Amino acid sequence: MAAKLTFTSAPPAARARGADLPAVLYREYALLARNRAYLILGLTPMLVYLLLVNTSLSNLVQVVDYRGLEVRFSVFLLPMTLAMSVVSAAGTSGTAVFQEELSGVATQLWSYPLRRSRFLLGKLIAGVSLVLGQSLLGLGVAAFIFDFPFAPEGWIGLLTTLALAALAFNGLYLAVAMTITDFQAFMVLSNVSIPVLVFSAPSLYTVDSMPLVLQWVSAVNPLTYAINGMRDAALFGFADAWPEMLVLAVMAIISYGVGGRALLNRARNM
Repeated sequence: MAAKLTFTSAPPAARARGADLPAVLYREYALLARNRAYLILGLTPMLVYLLLVNTSLSNLVQVVDYRGLEVRFSVFLLPMTLAMSVVSAAGTSGTAVFQEELSGVATQLWSYPLRRSRFLLGKLIAGVSLVLGQSLLGLGVAAFIFDFPFAPEGWIGLLTTLALAALAFNGLYLAVAMTITDFQAFMVLSNVSIPVLVFSAPSLYTVDSMPLVLQWVSAVNPLTYAINGMRDAALFGFADAWPEMLVLAVMAIISYGVGGRALLNRARNM
């Protein structure tokens, strides 16, 4: 009689499949911690606008009329600096995809029994953590320097909208990185898109003060909804910010859906 093989614990394949997400997360966090250059590049634009532009322009433009409310310029500019941090860090997450392919690491990853969904989920968690970490650091610096008159509901709304913006833009840049196969094209698109997104949105000014053409552009600019959502949530509460939050949530769902499909196609072609 043939001996029956039994396992006292989970089979090796099952253990490997169960450990793929922690392994991806460990690898992603290790890469982010070691690559200090990208961390510096992600923080620099936000700190420049927070410490230099904000303090300089606050003496010139002291108060902004935002939806009938007189708002100090330092308060008005805060969502813009947080949004810039979100976009910069999201671009860094997209760049990491090409680094893996150019170094041959991506081919090694797909040689293991790694589920594509867990790889994408690990990228999502690590990328959003990077975006939120940098943004929260900037928010802490801003709260230390400037006095923000936000109620507890305003702070909660600001952080909630910031988290949704991190999900949406990390998914957007990840989807673009998965879809585009040319690293140089992605770098050009990533570097050009940041100033275009920032300055075609109501970042330093209200929508009403923008030229008519830029008002049309801002209506389709996803960063507009992140900036206005954070402003509305911080100043007026959740009730005024839910339309922008809904747009960011839909954007995140679509982006990760497109990125997941592009990831499957990319893995098959390796």
